[in-house]
Order: sequence, then structure tokens, then C-alpha cells
Amino acid sequence: MNNATSSLPVLASTDLDIYDADQRARIPAAAGIAATTPALRPNPFDDIEAVRAVRREDLPPLTDRAIKTLGQIHQAQADNPGPVADYLDLVKQGIWQAGDSPAVLDQVIALMEEQQAARPAPCPVYSWCVEQGEHEEHYSQYSMAPNPDAYGRDVLPVGLTNFQGSVTVGLLDLDLTPAEARDRLAELRAHLDHVERLITLAEQGAVVPAAEHTRAEQ
Repeated sequence: MNNATSSLPVLASTDLDIYDADQRARIPAAAGIAATTPALRPNPFDDIEAVRAVRREDLPPLTDRAIKTLGQIHQAQADNPGPVADYLDLVKQGIWQAGDSPAVLDQVIALMEEQQAARPAPCPVYSWCVEQGEHEEHYSQYSMAPNPDAYGRDVLPVGLTNFQGSVTVGLLDLDLTPAEARDRLAELRAHLDHVERLITLAEQGAVVPAAEHTRAEQ
């Protein structure tokens, strides 16, 4: 027995050893799959009559649609643990109390609309400003070139600001006027044209003739 297999656990005769070809041949495929597949927990809302049997008499009757929705929510909670499951639990409790799902979903939509209305108003001055509520300084969302450099750093971040009474363009770590930004942009375009010419030379495998090297040295 080599080191790779000596650390494997010793199984009881009834266990399925996936490394034992003889044992795999002796155990039917269905039994082998069952032995290695964990049992799924049943959804308590699949049995409609059992759900209705535990319903308190003082609560409204549960509709079939509500029970189906409760089952779907229960499955979604199992698939999405954490904050999502906690939120869905509140919805599930509301449906259980109301007895029907549309009424609770209407309440959820109304709550979302109230929260939307309670949010601070967007900037009334600039459509590009991401600030909300009362504010004097204006900032846009910064965007980056789609490809970072070799170290993973963002390239050419750019955005708009207005914190001194005029709109400036944040580019190349400078606060530029629109005219200045256009000049820098023209320089960048010219540089990119040069990059493209170099790429073309690389694709062609261009080599400068020896005579040109001689003239350049003179």
C-alpha cells in the first residue's frame, strides 16, 4: 500500500468504497448512488393537508396559492442563506398570517414604494451628479479604461466635478477645463494612433533595412 492510499479510512463492510472496483461491481448502481447522495430535506409545505391541519382557527384560511408560495419561499431560503433568507422569512410570516399571498405582496410593494419616496432627491442642477439631497459640491461617477495595467491598477480614470463654481474634467490626475481636456484627449488619440502603427509593424514582422541603420548612425 502506498502513501496515497494508506491514509484512506477503513470502511465497514456495508459502506461503499469508491476505490474498490470489486465492491462497485457487487453493489447495484442505484444503491451506490443512494449510499453516496445525502438525503434531501422534505419541504414542509408540499403536504397541503398537513399544513392546513396545523393552522390556528383564529387565522384566515390558507389558500392553495398561499401554500404554494410558502413552499417556493421555503425552497428559496434553503438555496439562499443569509440576509436574503431573513428577508424571505418576513414575507413568509406575513403570508402565513394573512392566509393569502397577493395581499402580502401588495404590502411589500407598498413598503418598497415608501422607501423609494423617502430617498433623498437627485441633484437638481446636473444630471451627471451622483450626490443626493442638499449639497453644494457636485461629483459624477468616475469611469476607467476597460483594461487595467499589468499591476491591476485602473488606467485613465475620468469624471466631472464642480466644487469651485465651474465644471472641471478630472483626467490624468488634473482638474482640467473642458478646453484643456479636449487638448489632452487629442494628444492621447495621437499617441494611440502611434501605438496602432507599432502594432501593425509587429504584425508584419517589419525589419528596418541595414542601409537605413547606417544612415541613422551617420
